[in-house]
Amino acid sequence: MKHRTIQLFTAASLVIIFAILALGPASAAPESPHIDPAVFTELSSSGASIVMIVLDDGVDLTPAYAIHDKAERGAWVYETLRAQAMRSQAAVIQELDRAGLPHRQFWIVNAVQTTVTAESLKRLSAIPGVKSIVADSPMKLLPPEEIDVNAASVDLSPWGVWRVEAPWAWGQGITGKGVIVAGQDTGYAWEHPALYRSFRGYNAGDDTAEFDYNWHDSIHEPVRASSANNICGYNSPTPCDDHYHGTHTMGTILGNDMDPENPAWPAGAANAVGVAPGAEWIACRNMDQGVGRPSTYIECFEWFVAPYPVGGDPLTEGDPAKSPDVINNSWACPPSEGCTSDKLDVMEPAVDAADAAGIVVVVSAGNEGPGCGSVVNPPALYPRSFAVGATNSTDALASFSSLGPASYQGVEYAKPDVSAPGVSVRSSIPGDGYVNLSGTSMAAPHTVGVIALLLEADPTLRGDTERIKAIISATADPVLDFQCGADTDGSPNNRFGSGIVNIRRAIESLQQQGFISGTVSNWMGRPLKGSLVEAYADGALVANATANTLGSYNLTLDPGVYDLKVIRFGYVNATAEDVQVVGGQTTNVNFELASLREYLPVILR
Repeated sequence: MKHRTIQLFTAASLVIIFAILALGPASAAPESPHIDPAVFTELSSSGASIVMIVLDDGVDLTPAYAIHDKAERGAWVYETLRAQAMRSQAAVIQELDRAGLPHRQFWIVNAVQTTVTAESLKRLSAIPGVKSIVADSPMKLLPPEEIDVNAASVDLSPWGVWRVEAPWAWGQGITGKGVIVAGQDTGYAWEHPALYRSFRGYNAGDDTAEFDYNWHDSIHEPVRASSANNICGYNSPTPCDDHYHGTHTMGTILGNDMDPENPAWPAGAANAVGVAPGAEWIACRNMDQGVGRPSTYIECFEWFVAPYPVGGDPLTEGDPAKSPDVINNSWACPPSEGCTSDKLDVMEPAVDAADAAGIVVVVSAGNEGPGCGSVVNPPALYPRSFAVGATNSTDALASFSSLGPASYQGVEYAKPDVSAPGVSVRSSIPGDGYVNLSGTSMAAPHTVGVIALLLEADPTLRGDTERIKAIISATADPVLDFQCGADTDGSPNNRFGSGIVNIRRAIESLQQQGFISGTVSNWMGRPLKGSLVEAYADGALVANATANTLGSYNLTLDPGVYDLKVIRFGYVNATAEDVQVVGGQTTNVNFELASLREYLPVILR
């Protein structure tokens, strides 16, 4: 019998709602299983289909997490995935060039976008290494739950900014300075009074802006015929919002219409709508008037991990050193837009690569509530996404907020990770105005702003995505809830996650010691008094404790990440790796040890 190590962490992991297509196995001909049936439907109706040719990946990004410098970490991910794409896509590119078919290569997801006919589809599907060919179908943005554009009824108070205690951080001189946030959405009205000073490319000295590496438009042509007259055009060289949603989300992250040189900044602004007004932003447009394709979302993720100049080449001009610290993703892909149960995974490599590159991927949990198990759409569904539910001004959960548990690839786990204000949130919109919107789209940006403030408070956290998520989760204001299969203590749970994000508690935790506690028992649950529990940091022993008569132990440690080892005479040693300790919080780690007598026959055999 093998010993088991049981870990219960206080840390959590990873939102709103729009559209992506996660692509899965399909088939090369009707009798083959790796072509999306939607491809055949489009071929039969129009004779051509825009597709994503997905190749086998197999790259292990785990080594990136051992790299502590964010720039080096991002460079390793970029070079590793780019080399794999160039190598494995060669045969596909050769065939596309032979057939004269325009195409775009991606490296963040091992895929190539092109337009196929029935004949070219047959040839491409026969190439070794092609895993699936899926329709790059248009997907429609899901609107917020409520929209109030009547200026007379707009609430002028940014209650969400106050609820996450951002003004407390401002009072400590922490506004997000030095932190780069990013958003992919409907675009951004960068010249809005609440946003232009914070745009990374803006030069206050001569009132000019540089857009290379700071802005990207993944909308190169009309996504559908009805969207041909886009006010932003296509391949826009400057930030533009053809809707309003993106501008609103960015305003919640850092919007403020006062000059930072004013002594009253930021709290004294007429429109202090942003959580982290000192941060800088970059952005990518991923939808055409609210409609995108899988390729447009993937392209934005790719640009974030290694930004390149306007009109540049992602394979040769990407610069991971210019990547953001955190990305807001207020969109999702529902089944109605193609993300059915067999097509959920094509976007996941992009999320995983961004996380491995040291970028926190914050996403809206979704607006499919109030039923349990309603966190069902990418990217909120992915384990490494930091999914955010929505609350109102009384700390009640919004009726539309999606709930856990989530089920993905046969595994069930808790979602959302945290919650944040998402009802009647006032923020910026194109035209220099402000409106109230509701949705988990509004909750995710509050969380991005909180992360930006945390990173200014402790710059050593930059790039450590697991640590950042652990702190934000452990210091959230817990909301006890026993619905939807919550843990026995009601927090975290599958409605609020670990609770409502709170930057004051997060920053205060940086100066406090934390705790690890738990029990050591045998396989029958009997306590193992006298077990020695050792804590290691970077391979060095830093603390130890002995289990009492109840098998309980307690360790007091500085905030950080530790490996634990349990030693007990007559039993097999047990370990727990990468245990997160957050200041002022307790992380529970329970051990179940196996007796050596159970292993002796195996050893002697």
